[in-house]
Amino acid sequence: MADPGGPSTGGHERAVGTSERVYRSLLRAYPRGLREEYGEEMARCFRDLCRERLEVGGGLGLAALWAHILTELLCTALKERSTTLDRNTYRSVVGVALATAFILLLPLLAAPAWSLADFVVAGGLIFGTGLTYVLVARKAGKIAYRAAVGVALAAALLLVWINLAVGVIGSEDNPANLMYVGVLFVGIVGAIVSRLRSDGMARALLATALAQASVAVIALLFGLGSEQSRPAEILGVSGLFVALFAGSAMLFRHAGRLRRRLRDP
Repeated sequence: MADPGGPSTGGHERAVGTSERVYRSLLRAYPRGLREEYGEEMARCFRDLCRERLEVGGGLGLAALWAHILTELLCTALKERSTTLDRNTYRSVVGVALATAFILLLPLLAAPAWSLADFVVAGGLIFGTGLTYVLVARKAGKIAYRAAVGVALAAALLLVWINLAVGVIGSEDNPANLMYVGVLFVGIVGAIVSRLRSDGMARALLATALAQASVAVIALLFGLGSEQSRPAEILGVSGLFVALFAGSAMLFRHAGRLRRRLRDP
């Protein structure tokens, strides 16, 4: 006969089952590695606690347990997530810093005429590009997306490097080269607006390629930098960057197609 002071045994089991399903869903707040190692054990312990609280305090006991569990889960999940993020970020920063130092050894040995300012600027560009790639690309498991990010960042780094070193339009001191800041601005704004989604990034990189081509057209129409750079040189260099940005856009588009194909088999 059912206990008049509380729910029946069948009601208890339904409440336990529902609570366990909800709890397992909430465990997704923890990092995957922790869930895979401790998830089942945590769910079993929670199920036993639910039965115990229902037997002792009924529905109020279960509600009190949930109030305690939700508070504890929120705090511990945030702590575990932040610890994992800090650890991964630290490893990424150290790895990129070591790679940057190794790359800078080459000009240090081969081009001792570099000044301290040259090394600082070069190191900042390489480190910033590498760290951006690690932080952005690690969020996507698809090779196409990672390759697209790599091509786009490499093109941006090379564009800045060439303009600082010798300039694309005339010499590095020619103010016309400042138009390439606008090219990079188009790509950055596009990445922000698209929130790094594949399809949006494809459109952003196509717009960047178009901006790159527009700079070359403007330079040729108005004869900018014609004293130091021949039209063929400007067209050749600009064509290279247009191809790189457009290639990155195609890779992003391919990554978006793969994502949709996996989502809707």
